[in-house]
Amino acid sequence: LKETFMTTHKITWLLFHEPIDLFLRTAAAFSKKIAEETNNRISVEVYTTKEYADKFNNGLDFDPLTLIEQGSVQMSQLPVNQLGKWGVMDFFALDMPYLFRDHDHCARVLEGTIGEKLLTDLEQKTPVRGLSFTYSGGYRLMAADKQIDTTAQLTGMNMLVSTNPVTADTARAFGCNPIVTPRRRGPDNCADSINASNLVETTLPRYKNETNPCIHKFVTNTKHSMYLTSIVISSHFWNSLSTQDQESMKKVAMQCAALERQWTLEDAEAIATDPAQQEKLGISSYKEFADEEVAKLTQMVQPLYHKYEDIFTSGLLGSIKVT
Repeated sequence: LKETFMTTHKITWLLFHEPIDLFLRTAAAFSKKIAEETNNRISVEVYTTKEYADKFNNGLDFDPLTLIEQGSVQMSQLPVNQLGKWGVMDFFALDMPYLFRDHDHCARVLEGTIGEKLLTDLEQKTPVRGLSFTYSGGYRLMAADKQIDTTAQLTGMNMLVSTNPVTADTARAFGCNPIVTPRRRGPDNCADSINASNLVETTLPRYKNETNPCIHKFVTNTKHSMYLTSIVISSHFWNSLSTQDQESMKKVAMQCAALERQWTLEDAEAIATDPAQQEKLGISSYKEFADEEVAKLTQMVQPLYHKYEDIFTSGLLGSIKVT
């Protein structure tokens, strides 16, 4: 028991998700807190994708979950749709439109029994266990090539969305033509799909990475879904830890997730209330969608809840709604 308690661990954390600066601070906070919590027995070495590729002679186009499965990486922070693509359909549910009433509601879900079951169930189909849920800017909004004041103006627009069937169906429910792109690390990485889209769903902190500011100058905050991410850890590595170290890892991950969600909301609020920041990003105008227009969008997506109620775990969407 004494030998197990004294075991030291060095964790490789891969920063796969952009913008790097947003997620670097989360990894740095975790690294600091877990060292304090375990008397420096657990340390974290953080890599960006480029740093990892340069050090280990690996190409930039890799799947972090595959690296975790191979044992090369122990931790990462990934969008929920990235996890859903490994067959964990319930993670796609978290992108459902107008699922979360506000951030307090979201926190109750993510930090409660629903969130914990989602995180632990990852082990059934992926090489990771989830530790906590984080944000990538909070609520999604629309960046367009024209001012969007009404739901009717969305009809026929080409909308860039992530590789989640829910986001594509949401675009269709809004009257848009979805253009699905697998991964966005910045305009240069998917110039064709960005330039072919006159509407992009993103968040304010992600605006620079996911839009072409020469095109998508007009931002309307529709708050139509939450951009969620998750701190994950290799199941194999997790199972090698003592119970005490597992408790420490979970505790620190939850603390850092709460911090990260607060930080990213502060980032979004700073941009939303500061015309100078908007201008620097290339945003010509920013506005909140009127309540009556949000109500229309909410009504337009209700058929999706009927479509997906038998695809996700029975009762999941209803349980989230009433939490």
